[in-house]
Amino acid sequence: MPIPSRRRALLAAALVAATGACARQPQAVVIGAVGPWSLDYGLSARRGMELAAEQVNRAGGVGGRPLRIEFRDDGADASRAVRLVSDFADDRRVSAVIGPLNSGPLVAAARVADGRIVALSPTAASPQLNGISPWVFRLISNDSVFGMTLGRHATRLGRRAAVLYDNNAFGRGGADAFRRNFGGQIVSADPLWPVAPRPGAFVEWFRRQGVDLVYVAGLTSSGQAVLGEARRQGFAGKVLGTDSWTPLVREGRVAEGVYIATRFSVLEPRSEVADFDAAYRARWKAEPEGFAGFGYDAVQILSRATGEAGGSRAALRDWLRAMPEHAGVTGPIRFTPGGEPRSTRFVLLQVRGGKLTLVDET
Repeated sequence: MPIPSRRRALLAAALVAATGACARQPQAVVIGAVGPWSLDYGLSARRGMELAAEQVNRAGGVGGRPLRIEFRDDGADASRAVRLVSDFADDRRVSAVIGPLNSGPLVAAARVADGRIVALSPTAASPQLNGISPWVFRLISNDSVFGMTLGRHATRLGRRAAVLYDNNAFGRGGADAFRRNFGGQIVSADPLWPVAPRPGAFVEWFRRQGVDLVYVAGLTSSGQAVLGEARRQGFAGKVLGTDSWTPLVREGRVAEGVYIATRFSVLEPRSEVADFDAAYRARWKAEPEGFAGFGYDAVQILSRATGEAGGSRAALRDWLRAMPEHAGVTGPIRFTPGGEPRSTRFVLLQVRGGKLTLVDET
Protein backbone atom coordinates (compact mmCIF):
# COMPACT_ATOMS: atom_id res chain seq x y z
CA MET A 1 0.00 0.00 0.00
CA PRO A 2 1.48 3.43 -0.92
CA ILE A 3 2.70 5.59 1.98
CA PRO A 4 0.79 8.89 2.22
CA SER A 5 2.82 11.93 1.26
CA ARG A 6 2.56 13.48 4.76
CA ARG A 7 3.88 10.28 6.36
CA ARG A 8 6.68 10.11 3.80
CA ALA A 9 7.68 13.63 4.71
CA LEU A 10 7.70 12.83 8.42
CA LEU A 11 9.83 9.69 7.86
CA ALA A 12 12.28 11.65 5.73
CA ALA A 13 12.59 14.35 8.38
CA ALA A 14 13.18 11.74 11.06
CA LEU A 15 15.87 10.11 8.93
CA VAL A 16 17.62 13.42 8.35
CA ALA A 17 17.49 14.21 12.08
CA ALA A 18 18.90 10.80 12.99
CA THR A 19 21.67 11.13 10.41
CA GLY A 20 22.54 14.59 11.72
CA ALA A 21 22.62 13.34 15.30
CA CYS A 22 25.01 10.53 14.29
CA ALA A 23 27.19 12.99 12.47
CA ARG A 24 27.35 15.18 15.56
CA GLN A 25 28.50 12.26 17.76
CA PRO A 26 32.22 12.79 18.44
CA GLN A 27 34.49 10.00 17.29
CA ALA A 28 35.67 7.81 20.17
CA VAL A 29 39.27 7.67 21.37
CA VAL A 30 40.14 3.98 21.08
CA ILE A 31 42.82 2.28 23.16
CA GLY A 32 43.69 -1.36 22.58
CA ALA A 33 44.39 -3.72 25.49
CA VAL A 34 46.30 -7.00 25.31
CA GLY A 35 46.56 -9.39 28.26
CA PRO A 36 45.36 -12.67 29.80
CA TRP A 37 42.00 -11.30 30.87
CA SER A 38 40.63 -14.71 31.93
CA LEU A 39 43.38 -15.23 34.55
CA ASP A 40 43.04 -13.82 38.08
CA TYR A 41 45.60 -11.04 37.70
CA GLY A 42 44.42 -10.24 34.18
CA LEU A 43 40.82 -9.87 35.32
CA SER A 44 41.97 -7.64 38.18
CA ALA A 45 43.88 -5.38 35.77
CA ARG A 46 40.94 -5.28 33.34
CA ARG A 47 38.52 -4.23 36.04
CA GLY A 48 40.83 -1.40 37.06
CA MET A 49 41.05 -0.30 33.43
CA GLU A 50 37.29 -0.39 32.93
CA LEU A 51 36.75 1.61 36.12
CA ALA A 52 39.19 4.28 34.92
CA ALA A 53 37.52 4.48 31.49
CA GLU A 54 34.10 4.91 33.09
CA GLN A 55 35.41 7.72 35.29
CA VAL A 56 37.08 9.44 32.32
CA ASN A 57 33.84 9.30 30.34
CA ARG A 58 31.74 10.59 33.23
CA ALA A 59 34.12 13.54 33.48
CA GLY A 60 33.60 14.44 29.81
CA GLY A 61 35.85 11.98 28.02
CA VAL A 62 39.09 12.87 26.26
CA GLY A 63 38.68 16.43 25.03
CA GLY A 64 34.94 15.84 24.74
CA ARG A 65 35.36 12.52 22.94
CA PRO A 66 34.28 9.23 24.57
CA LEU A 67 37.03 6.81 25.54
CA ARG A 68 36.67 3.18 24.48
CA ILE A 69 38.95 0.26 25.33
CA GLU A 70 39.03 -2.77 23.03
CA PHE A 71 40.22 -5.87 24.91
CA ARG A 72 41.99 -8.81 23.23
CA ASP A 73 43.06 -11.90 25.21
CA ASP A 74 46.58 -13.20 24.59
CA GLY A 75 46.45 -16.00 27.17
CA ALA A 76 49.94 -14.87 28.31
CA ASP A 77 51.21 -16.37 25.03
CA ALA A 78 53.96 -14.47 23.20
CA SER A 79 53.02 -15.43 19.64
CA ARG A 80 49.39 -14.47 20.19
CA ALA A 81 50.45 -11.17 21.79
CA VAL A 82 52.57 -10.34 18.73
CA ARG A 83 49.62 -10.91 16.43
CA LEU A 84 47.22 -8.85 18.54
CA VAL A 85 49.59 -5.88 18.98
CA SER A 86 50.28 -5.95 15.23
CA ASP A 87 46.53 -5.90 14.52
CA PHE A 88 46.11 -2.85 16.74
CA ALA A 89 49.09 -1.14 15.09
CA ASP A 90 47.45 -1.68 11.69
CA ASP A 91 44.16 -0.20 12.90
CA ARG A 92 44.43 3.58 12.55
CA ARG A 93 41.47 4.08 14.93
CA VAL A 94 43.63 2.84 17.82
CA SER A 95 45.73 5.49 19.55
CA ALA A 96 47.85 3.21 21.75
CA VAL A 97 47.98 -0.24 23.35
CA ILE A 98 47.88 -1.11 27.04
CA GLY A 99 49.89 -4.29 27.49
CA PRO A 100 50.88 -6.96 27.07
CA LEU A 101 50.78 -7.52 30.82
CA ASN A 102 53.40 -10.27 30.90
CA SER A 103 57.13 -9.81 30.26
CA GLY A 104 57.63 -12.55 27.67
CA PRO A 105 54.73 -11.43 25.45
CA LEU A 106 55.83 -7.79 25.71
CA VAL A 107 59.43 -8.64 24.79
CA ALA A 108 58.12 -10.46 21.70
CA ALA A 109 55.54 -7.78 20.79
CA ALA A 110 57.97 -4.86 21.18
CA ARG A 111 59.36 -5.47 17.68
CA VAL A 112 55.94 -5.02 16.05
CA ALA A 113 55.08 -1.99 18.20
CA ASP A 114 58.41 -0.28 17.47
CA GLY A 115 57.94 2.68 15.15
CA ARG A 116 54.20 2.04 14.87
CA ILE A 117 52.28 2.35 18.14
CA VAL A 118 52.86 3.05 21.84
CA ALA A 119 52.65 -0.02 24.08
CA LEU A 120 52.27 0.79 27.78
CA SER A 121 52.43 -2.27 30.03
CA PRO A 122 51.00 -1.96 33.54
CA THR A 123 52.89 -4.95 34.94
CA ALA A 124 55.71 -6.36 32.73
CA ALA A 125 58.92 -6.43 34.79
CA SER A 126 61.67 -8.28 32.90
CA PRO A 127 65.09 -6.57 32.63
CA GLN A 128 65.06 -7.67 28.97
CA LEU A 129 62.69 -4.79 28.32
CA ASN A 130 65.21 -2.12 29.32
CA GLY A 131 65.55 0.20 26.32
CA ILE A 132 63.91 -2.33 24.01
CA SER A 133 62.08 0.38 22.04
CA PRO A 134 61.30 4.10 22.41
CA TRP A 135 57.66 3.10 21.79
CA VAL A 136 57.47 0.75 24.80
CA PHE A 137 56.73 2.00 28.34
CA ARG A 138 55.92 0.27 31.62
CA LEU A 139 54.57 1.29 34.99
CA ILE A 140 56.54 -0.97 37.33
CA SER A 141 60.27 -1.14 37.96
CA ASN A 142 62.11 -4.03 36.37
CA ASP A 143 62.93 -7.12 38.37
CA SER A 144 66.58 -6.18 38.78
CA VAL A 145 65.73 -2.86 40.41
CA PHE A 146 62.93 -4.40 42.46
CA GLY A 147 65.19 -7.30 43.45
CA MET A 148 67.66 -4.94 45.12
CA THR A 149 65.01 -3.76 47.54
CA LEU A 150 63.41 -7.18 47.85
CA GLY A 151 66.75 -8.81 48.68
CA ARG A 152 67.45 -6.34 51.45
CA HIS A 153 64.02 -6.85 52.98
CA ALA A 154 64.12 -10.62 52.59
CA THR A 155 67.25 -10.81 54.72
CA ARG A 156 65.04 -9.77 57.64
CA LEU A 157 62.87 -12.84 57.05
CA GLY A 158 65.58 -15.49 56.85
CA ARG A 159 69.30 -16.17 56.43
CA ARG A 160 69.30 -19.49 54.53
CA ALA A 161 67.13 -19.12 51.44
CA ALA A 162 66.08 -21.38 48.60
CA VAL A 163 64.73 -20.03 45.32
CA LEU A 164 62.13 -21.63 43.05
CA TYR A 165 61.01 -19.98 39.82
CA ASP A 166 58.73 -20.36 36.84
CA ASN A 167 60.94 -21.22 33.88
CA ASN A 168 59.99 -18.17 31.82
CA ALA A 169 61.20 -14.58 31.45
CA PHE A 170 59.26 -13.43 34.49
CA GLY A 171 60.44 -16.23 36.77
CA ARG A 172 64.07 -16.30 35.67
CA GLY A 173 64.40 -12.52 35.97
CA GLY A 174 62.88 -12.45 39.45
CA ALA A 175 65.01 -15.36 40.66
CA ASP A 176 68.23 -13.85 39.33
CA ALA A 177 67.52 -10.47 40.93
CA PHE A 178 66.79 -12.09 44.29
CA ARG A 179 69.93 -14.25 44.21
CA ARG A 180 72.18 -11.28 43.44
CA ASN A 181 70.78 -9.09 46.21
CA PHE A 182 69.90 -11.42 49.09
CA GLY A 183 72.14 -10.71 52.07
CA GLY A 184 72.16 -14.26 53.44
CA GLN A 185 73.05 -17.64 51.94
CA ILE A 186 71.35 -18.99 48.82
CA VAL A 187 71.14 -22.75 49.37
CA SER A 188 69.64 -23.61 45.97
CA ALA A 189 67.81 -22.17 42.96
CA ASP A 190 65.68 -24.40 40.74
CA PRO A 191 63.03 -24.05 38.02
CA LEU A 192 59.52 -25.30 38.74
CA TRP A 193 57.80 -25.67 35.38
CA PRO A 194 57.93 -27.82 33.33
CA VAL A 195 60.98 -29.50 34.88
CA ALA A 196 59.34 -30.33 38.22
CA PRO A 197 55.56 -29.90 38.11
CA ARG A 198 55.29 -31.25 41.68
CA PRO A 199 57.50 -29.41 44.20
CA GLY A 200 57.23 -32.01 46.97
CA ALA A 201 60.84 -33.20 46.60
CA PHE A 202 62.11 -29.62 46.83
CA VAL A 203 60.19 -28.93 50.03
CA GLU A 204 61.44 -32.15 51.61
CA TRP A 205 65.03 -31.19 50.77
CA PHE A 206 64.53 -27.66 52.18
CA ARG A 207 63.46 -29.18 55.50
CA ARG A 208 66.57 -31.34 55.65
CA GLN A 209 68.87 -28.42 54.80
CA GLY A 210 67.44 -26.08 57.43
CA VAL A 211 66.17 -23.58 54.86
CA ASP A 212 64.32 -20.82 56.73
CA LEU A 213 63.06 -18.86 53.70
CA VAL A 214 61.76 -19.98 50.31
CA TYR A 215 61.33 -17.33 47.63
CA VAL A 216 59.11 -18.37 44.72
CA ALA A 217 59.40 -16.21 41.60
CA GLY A 218 56.22 -17.53 40.05
CA LEU A 219 52.56 -16.89 39.35
CA THR A 220 49.53 -17.96 41.37
CA SER A 221 49.58 -21.61 40.27
CA SER A 222 53.16 -21.99 41.48
CA GLY A 223 52.24 -20.42 44.80
CA GLN A 224 49.35 -22.86 45.26
CA ALA A 225 51.59 -25.85 44.52
CA VAL A 226 54.50 -24.81 46.75
CA LEU A 227 52.33 -23.68 49.66
CA GLY A 228 50.25 -26.84 49.48
CA GLU A 229 53.38 -28.99 49.78
CA ALA A 230 54.87 -26.79 52.51
CA ARG A 231 51.76 -27.18 54.63
CA ARG A 232 51.43 -30.91 53.93
CA GLN A 233 55.02 -31.56 55.00
CA GLY A 234 54.98 -29.18 57.96
CA PHE A 235 57.70 -26.91 56.57
CA ALA A 236 58.52 -24.42 59.34
CA GLY A 237 60.29 -21.76 57.28
CA LYS A 238 58.80 -18.65 55.73
CA VAL A 239 57.53 -18.51 52.14
CA LEU A 240 57.79 -15.32 50.07
CA GLY A 241 55.97 -14.86 46.76
CA THR A 242 55.32 -12.30 44.05
CA ASP A 243 52.57 -9.72 43.60
CA SER A 244 50.49 -12.16 41.53
CA TRP A 245 49.97 -14.19 44.72
CA THR A 246 47.43 -11.85 46.30
CA PRO A 247 44.47 -14.06 45.18
CA LEU A 248 45.92 -16.81 47.41
CA VAL A 249 44.41 -15.03 50.41
CA ARG A 250 41.27 -16.98 49.47
CA GLU A 251 43.05 -20.32 50.00
CA GLY A 252 42.49 -20.30 53.77
CA ARG A 253 44.94 -22.17 55.98
CA VAL A 254 47.25 -23.01 53.07
CA ALA A 255 48.14 -19.34 52.57
CA GLU A 256 48.26 -18.34 56.24
CA GLY A 257 51.53 -16.56 57.08
CA VAL A 258 52.81 -16.28 53.51
CA TYR A 259 54.65 -13.07 52.58
CA ILE A 260 53.94 -11.29 49.32
CA ALA A 261 56.31 -8.72 47.80
CA THR A 262 54.62 -6.17 45.59
CA ARG A 263 54.95 -2.65 44.26
CA PHE A 264 51.49 -1.43 45.30
CA SER A 265 48.71 -2.35 47.70
CA VAL A 266 45.33 -0.85 48.49
CA LEU A 267 46.35 -1.15 52.14
CA GLU A 268 48.71 1.80 51.74
CA PRO A 269 47.54 4.77 53.85
CA ARG A 270 47.14 7.36 51.06
CA SER A 271 44.02 9.33 50.11
CA GLU A 272 44.32 8.38 46.40
CA VAL A 273 44.35 4.73 47.38
CA ALA A 274 41.34 5.10 49.68
CA ASP A 275 39.32 6.79 46.90
CA PHE A 276 40.27 4.10 44.39
CA ASP A 277 39.48 1.33 46.86
CA ALA A 278 36.01 2.73 47.53
CA ALA A 279 35.22 3.23 43.83
CA TYR A 280 36.43 -0.26 42.89
CA ARG A 281 34.42 -1.95 45.62
CA ALA A 282 31.30 -0.01 44.63
CA ARG A 283 31.72 -0.93 40.95
CA TRP A 284 32.82 -4.57 41.21
CA LYS A 285 31.61 -5.63 44.68
CA ALA A 286 35.09 -7.02 45.30
CA GLU A 287 38.35 -6.02 46.97
CA PRO A 288 40.88 -4.56 44.52
CA GLU A 289 44.29 -6.20 44.11
CA GLY A 290 47.53 -4.57 43.04
CA PHE A 291 47.08 -5.33 39.34
CA ALA A 292 43.84 -3.35 39.37
CA GLY A 293 45.69 -0.22 40.47
CA PHE A 294 48.26 -0.47 37.68
CA GLY A 295 45.55 -1.11 35.07
CA TYR A 296 43.66 1.92 36.37
CA ASP A 297 46.74 4.16 36.18
CA ALA A 298 47.57 3.00 32.64
CA VAL A 299 44.18 4.17 31.36
CA GLN A 300 44.35 7.46 33.25
CA ILE A 301 47.82 8.21 31.84
CA LEU A 302 46.96 7.35 28.23
CA SER A 303 43.69 9.30 28.32
CA ARG A 304 45.59 12.32 29.61
CA ALA A 305 48.36 11.84 27.06
CA THR A 306 45.91 11.50 24.17
CA GLY A 307 44.09 14.65 25.18
CA GLU A 308 47.23 16.76 25.58
CA ALA A 309 49.47 15.35 22.84
CA GLY A 310 47.02 15.43 19.95
CA GLY A 311 46.15 12.69 17.48
CA SER A 312 49.60 11.62 16.26
CA ARG A 313 51.00 8.38 17.63
CA ALA A 314 54.51 9.83 17.52
CA ALA A 315 53.32 12.89 19.46
CA LEU A 316 51.80 10.58 22.06
CA ARG A 317 55.12 8.74 22.40
CA ASP A 318 57.03 12.00 22.83
CA TRP A 319 54.54 13.29 25.39
CA LEU A 320 54.97 10.17 27.52
CA ARG A 321 58.76 10.43 27.42
CA ALA A 322 58.59 14.00 28.74
CA MET A 323 55.49 13.46 30.87
CA PRO A 324 55.14 15.63 33.99
CA GLU A 325 54.69 13.65 37.18
CA HIS A 326 51.32 11.92 37.32
CA ALA A 327 49.78 11.42 40.77
CA GLY A 328 48.73 7.83 40.24
CA VAL A 329 46.88 5.50 42.55
CA THR A 330 50.02 3.34 42.61
CA GLY A 331 52.22 6.34 43.47
CA PRO A 332 53.88 9.19 41.57
CA ILE A 333 54.60 8.20 37.96
CA ARG A 334 57.16 9.56 35.54
CA PHE A 335 59.16 7.84 32.81
CA THR A 336 62.83 7.90 31.97
CA PRO A 337 63.71 8.63 28.32
CA GLY A 338 63.90 4.84 27.90
CA GLY A 339 60.32 4.29 29.02
CA GLU A 340 61.24 3.00 32.49
CA PRO A 341 59.39 4.19 35.61
CA ARG A 342 61.43 6.40 37.90
CA SER A 343 59.76 4.93 40.99
CA THR A 344 61.30 1.98 42.87
CA ARG A 345 58.51 1.53 45.41
CA PHE A 346 58.27 -1.65 47.50
CA VAL A 347 55.45 -3.02 49.64
CA LEU A 348 55.58 -6.18 51.76
CA LEU A 349 52.32 -7.92 52.70
CA GLN A 350 51.51 -10.95 54.82
CA VAL A 351 48.41 -13.14 55.02
CA ARG A 352 47.17 -13.09 58.61
CA GLY A 353 43.83 -14.45 59.75
CA GLY A 354 42.78 -14.96 56.13
CA LYS A 355 43.44 -11.30 55.21
CA LEU A 356 46.25 -9.34 53.61
CA THR A 357 48.06 -7.11 56.08
CA LEU A 358 50.64 -4.40 55.47
CA VAL A 359 54.08 -5.25 56.87
CA ASP A 360 56.30 -2.58 55.35
CA GLU A 361 56.48 -0.04 52.52
CA THR A 362 59.31 2.09 51.09
